[in-house]
Amino acid sequence: MLNATLSSLSKSIFLIFLMCALSMNNWAQDSTRLLVYQNHVSKMDEIMSKDGGSLEHLKVIYDQLKEIYEKEELLSESGSLETLTDRYNTYELRERARYIDIMNKNYELKKALVSLEVIEKKFPKEQLVNDLATATREKASKTLYKNLKESRTSYTIEPSLSLFSIGKPLREFTFFQSPGINLMFGLGAYKIFNVHESYRRGFKKYYKYSQIGLKIDYFNGDGESMDENVKLNYLNSQISFMLNRSLGLDLGYVAIINSTLPADKGLFSANICAELPLDFIGLGLNARVLSDFSNVYHIQYGLSLKYIFKLGGSLKPQDTKSINTAIDNINIK
Repeated sequence: MLNATLSSLSKSIFLIFLMCALSMNNWAQDSTRLLVYQNHVSKMDEIMSKDGGSLEHLKVIYDQLKEIYEKEELLSESGSLETLTDRYNTYELRERARYIDIMNKNYELKKALVSLEVIEKKFPKEQLVNDLATATREKASKTLYKNLKESRTSYTIEPSLSLFSIGKPLREFTFFQSPGINLMFGLGAYKIFNVHESYRRGFKKYYKYSQIGLKIDYFNGDGESMDENVKLNYLNSQISFMLNRSLGLDLGYVAIINSTLPADKGLFSANICAELPLDFIGLGLNARVLSDFSNVYHIQYGLSLKYIFKLGGSLKPQDTKSINTAIDNINIK
């Protein structure tokens, strides 16, 4: 009888110790999970405390937190998952919006549209998303439209304004001793050929081409050359050619209106130009020789600025449709 009682008591004590051990083990596991959870929250806080945090890394941490939170009831004291989710979503929206703005400025339209599609699905009711969608698709449409239009340019009209020296005889020429700087006005009309992409910024393309056409320059200036007053007023009609928007040659006839040069009628002109193209602007460095192949060999030099009106690149309805389709399908090339 006594032995049975002792045996029963021993079993009871063993069960009590076992339950205590299990309870302590569960408590230790809960403490460990809570610590892991809090460490993950700290990592999220660190990432979201600054711009440019890795959204991929942040999502991995958030998914782990969500899994722990949903499995462990003891974590209710560590903070609300709903609050954490709101912070996560707010940061993701802000970062993707910032990224899209940067991509738009750099004309990285495909990356901008891909990121836009992500936030449109996740935050469909946010006004920020709607505004970004409008701005991004409009930027993409204008850029692709301009690319296609410029690639089909056939003609240009180019008014120009130049600063030219009055010039001096070729035998007296020194570049840094100009006898006077005067304005020259010009207007050119050109046929374009060999249009090709020169470089691009993101999906914004810049084009170069060669051209041939007619150009008229008007010059009226005066200055001093070898202690002699020089006056030169003329109208110059030229055949103008430029290769790859870089190197130009103009050959023409100068109709003298008023001049102190020993020339009663007209002079032959040859102008060489090195141009720096800037989209719709051209900056040129010029050297021009006026001659009658007898007594007059007069050289001028100067800087020119011209604006380029590009014509003949009109698009058809199917072109506009293809642009819209490319944007909708994020299939930009």
